[in-house]
Amino acid sequence: MFVVCSKDGEKVNGQIANTVIQVASEPTIIAVAINKKNLTHDYIDKSKVFTASILAQDTPLSFIGNFGFKSGRENRINFQGIDYNHGTTGAPIVKRIIR
Repeated sequence: MFVVCSKDGEKVNGQIANTVIQVASEPTIIAVAINKKNLTHDYIDKSKVFTASILAQDTPLSFIGNFGFKSGRENRINFQGIDYNHGTTGAPIVKRIIR
């Protein structure tokens, strides 16, 4: 599983995704499967950038629930307690969960 994140200006959003595929190695190109109804899709469509962070097998359900069981449209996705930084594109890269 992965957490796929994107941005819209200063706003960021992320969601759980289970499909991330390497399409080419030179240049590195990956594809993700994102539901077109999700806010993350809208951010990717608008900004043309995203990140995909690989989740460990023992990732807590609370983390998965934060990014997978609620919508960023109704609730601001909570990055509190999550060690992340902004990549060169400005989209969040999740590094680890702070416990």
